[in-house]
Amino acid sequence: MAELRNCAECGRLFAYQGRNLCSKCLKKEEDQYNIVRRYVRDNPGASVFEVADATGIEEEKILQFLRDGRLQSKGFTEIMECERCGRRISSGRLCDSCLGQINNEIRDAISGSTSRAPRENSGSGRNDKMHILNSKNQDRDK
Repeated sequence: MAELRNCAECGRLFAYQGRNLCSKCLKKEEDQYNIVRRYVRDNPGASVFEVADATGIEEEKILQFLRDGRLQSKGFTEIMECERCGRRISSGRLCDSCLGQINNEIRDAISGSTSRAPRENSGSGRNDKMHILNSKNQDRDK
């Protein structure tokens, strides 16, 4: 059964499916995104303020689209900064350099955990595996 939540936008109760918005608000957000996307495509280099003024969509909503990585424009570099190093970026939360570093750190951590030396046996001579003993066989062996 789906978890019930209140919509972050309108407060209406809805069945949660991975986003904190009900279907009506999600549709409204998609419509807003498409309007902003079209404007940015037709007016490359426009600033967030210009896009907001021309489309009537709040600056914060446009910034959310940028942080989510859904929008990218050279005009937006004046406002967005990498959350890790502070370098100017045109979309997302991190610059390409920081993303590369994080990916390398994750890759190293994963390969480091898989290349560790195997555990020593506990002295029983058996591998560390789970064994199931059938109770009928156990009674018969006694």
